[in-house]
Amino acid sequence: MKLLPFGIVLLFSSTMKAYALLQSRPVRLAGSLASKSCRTTSTNRQQAQWSSSSLQSISDSTNNNEEIRAFRYDQLMNATKLSLAPMMEYTDRHFRHLVRLVSNRTLLYTEMVAANALCHERRNQQEEYHANNPQATEEEVKENYSDQYLQRYLKQGKVDPLEGASVLQLGGSDPQQMHEAAEVVMDMEKRGWCDYTAINLNCGCPSPKVAGKGCFGAALMDEPKLVEELTRALHDGTGGTMPITVKCRIGTDSQERFTKTGYAQTDEEVEYRRLCEFIETIAGGGIVTDFQVHARIAVLQKSFSPADNRKVPPLKYDIVRRLVQDYPELTFSLNGGVESVVQAQQEFEACPDLAGIMIGRSWAADPWSFAMTDKLLYNDPHAPKNRLEVLQEYCKHADAEEMNGDPTKIRRFIIKAITPLFTGESNSKRYRIALDQIAGIPKKMKAEGKTLEGQPPISELIMNVAHEHLSEETLLRSPEESYERKLHEEMKRLGGIDGMNTRSDAVSQWQMQRKEEEEELETA
Repeated sequence: MKLLPFGIVLLFSSTMKAYALLQSRPVRLAGSLASKSCRTTSTNRQQAQWSSSSLQSISDSTNNNEEIRAFRYDQLMNATKLSLAPMMEYTDRHFRHLVRLVSNRTLLYTEMVAANALCHERRNQQEEYHANNPQATEEEVKENYSDQYLQRYLKQGKVDPLEGASVLQLGGSDPQQMHEAAEVVMDMEKRGWCDYTAINLNCGCPSPKVAGKGCFGAALMDEPKLVEELTRALHDGTGGTMPITVKCRIGTDSQERFTKTGYAQTDEEVEYRRLCEFIETIAGGGIVTDFQVHARIAVLQKSFSPADNRKVPPLKYDIVRRLVQDYPELTFSLNGGVESVVQAQQEFEACPDLAGIMIGRSWAADPWSFAMTDKLLYNDPHAPKNRLEVLQEYCKHADAEEMNGDPTKIRRFIIKAITPLFTGESNSKRYRIALDQIAGIPKKMKAEGKTLEGQPPISELIMNVAHEHLSEETLLRSPEESYERKLHEEMKRLGGIDGMNTRSDAVSQWQMQRKEEEEELETA
C-alpha cells in the first residue's frame, strides 16, 4: 500500500481536527497549538483590540519609554499567531480595515514604505513652511509643516474598529535615514494620524527595484552588521518606544548563482550557519527579538522576477523550525506557502513553539476564507455574522474616507479592498465589474467638468451593487457555513501533488488578475 507523504498526513490531521472543533461550538483551541508567544487575553472585543487611548494613558502616567515599548510588545505578541503579510499596492489602510472586520485578532502589516520617501517629504514640507513663514522658529516649523502627503504613507483609518495590533514596514539601507524616518513616524503619531504597534525592517523583498541599487530589501541579508545598525537607528528614532522586528528570507544566492539543480546540491548545514550568523548578529544588538522568516532563499539575479522568487526556490520549513528550537529566547513567524487557517494549524502542530504564521496572497485573494481565524487560532469567539454585515461596516469607513479626502484620488483604493470579498461565489465577477464602474465615477465626472454634488454616497452605491448581483444566501452565509465548504476544498486538495503545494483556485485566479493589472500599468 502506498503511504501518504508526511505533509499530507499532517494536513489531513489538521483538517479533521478543525472540522471537529467547528462541530462543537464554542470552539476550543487544542493545547498543542498554544504558542509560547501568545498570551490569553479577554475575548471582549474592546479589550482584545488594544486602543490608542490605553497607550495614551500609559504615556501620560510615565516617562519610561521602556514601559511604553513593553506595552506595545505585549500587544504584538498577543496578535502574532496569524499575520497579514505586507504586500505592495494591497495592504493599504483600506484593505487593513477590511481584514480587521473579518478578524479582530490578526496582526496587520502595512505596505512597505521607503524610508527615504518619508525623510524627503518631511524636509520639503518644512522648507516650504519656513519659506512662507521666515520668522517661524525651528519648533514652530516642526509643529506646523503640512503632513498631507505623509498621510498617504502613514495614515490609519479613523472608523471603528480601529486597526489595533499593526506593524509599519520600512525599507532602506541608510541608518541616518532610518533614524529620521522613525522620527517622522513619531511626529505623525503625535498628530494623531497613526498608532502602530511596531516597526518592521524589510530584509526579504527580492525585487530588483528594491534589492539592487542601494542594498535594499533581501540584499541586506548579506550585510547583517548593517542590518543591526539599521534596527538600532529605528529604535533610537522612536525614542525606544516601539518594538523593532525584521522580516527576512533564509538566505540569498549571492554565494553561488541560483539554478534548480545547483541549489538542490547545496550543503544545508552551510546554508543554515549563514542564516544563524545573520540572526545572531541582529539579535546581538539587543534591539530585535522577533523575526518573520520567508522559508525560501531570495534570488537576486535581475532576470529573476518577484513572482519567480515566490514559487521557484523550494520552501524549507525545516530551517525555520530549527531556528525556533535553537533560539528559544527569540520568536519566529513562518512565511511562504501557507494559504489557509487549516495549513496554519498544520504548521503549529509540526512546530508548537512557532510564534506565528504570516499569510499574504490568500488574504488578498479570498479574505472571507479567514473569517474563522479568531475562533480557531486565538480561542476568541469573535466572528462577523456574515458578509452583509462586513460590507455595511466597511461602508462607514468608505464614507468617512471620501468625506475627508478627494474621491478622484482615493475611491479606487477604497473599492479595490472589497473586490475579493465574494471570491468563488455566483455572480462575483459581475459584482467586481459593477464595483469597478463605481470606482471610476469621480474621475469621469471631473473630466466632464461636473462635481459629485447630489450624487449618492459611496456606501449606498456599494450596497446597491451587492444586493443587485449577490444572492441573499451568499450575503448572509455565516463564517461557520463558509468554513465547512473550505474544509471540503482542503480535503480534495489532499490528493494533489505533494498534498500541500497545490495552490488554491482563489490564489491562482488572484495571481492571474494581478498579472493582468501589472501588464496594463506597463502599457499605460
